[in-house]
Amino acid sequence: MSARTPRRVAFFTIGQSPRSDVVPEMAPLLGAHVRIDEFGALDGLDAAALAALAPRPGEYRFATRMRDGAQIELDAAAAEARLAQVMRQADGEGYDVLVPLCTGTAIAPMRTLVVEPQQVVDHLVAGLSQHCRKVGLVVPLEAQVDAFHMVVPLECETHVVHASPYEADAGQAARNFEAAGRDLASCDLIVMHCMGYAEHMRQAVARASGRPVLLSNRMVAQSLAQILE
Repeated sequence: MSARTPRRVAFFTIGQSPRSDVVPEMAPLLGAHVRIDEFGALDGLDAAALAALAPRPGEYRFATRMRDGAQIELDAAAAEARLAQVMRQADGEGYDVLVPLCTGTAIAPMRTLVVEPQQVVDHLVAGLSQHCRKVGLVVPLEAQVDAFHMVVPLECETHVVHASPYEADAGQAARNFEAAGRDLASCDLIVMHCMGYAEHMRQAVARASGRPVLLSNRMVAQSLAQILE
């Protein structure tokens, strides 16, 4: 049997690459025949350039991860523009798929196929919610809770809570995910709506809630696996 033809996927974080917290969660689902390259919207930026991307008062913000694991908050519109710039630089470089590692970014069409996590996650959740009374959503920042919206409105009630995947204190992080799970125990289904959430975080929310919990990066990776098969 001949070996599979290598496939190429480019992952783009709104933070710094490599995303050692996310990509290892996704890579095993894609298969050994898939070559992964990573790019970061904040790669190579100095302190002044990072400061220019800081959240503006009253505007929606993103949380992401620096290379050293530290959390950084960015103005959503500025981060999207910077991410699109980095993605355009890789467009046409022979990749089979371009994938932003964020469930909140809107990406313009490119020459290469783009798998946009927000579209994948939100449309799947909208379909599943048709037979739910209440869906729970976990987002990274308290500031995102009231402003959070999905690209496809859900037909059922939603309950949004926050717990950061980038919390430096492991004990505090565990308590945050347990609290999130308890808060969402009345939901039929829970979605961890950030690509930075990992399997052990999903398990913590599932144990505390007793409810089924979906991980965004796994939903995206399983779709990618079929595209790249």
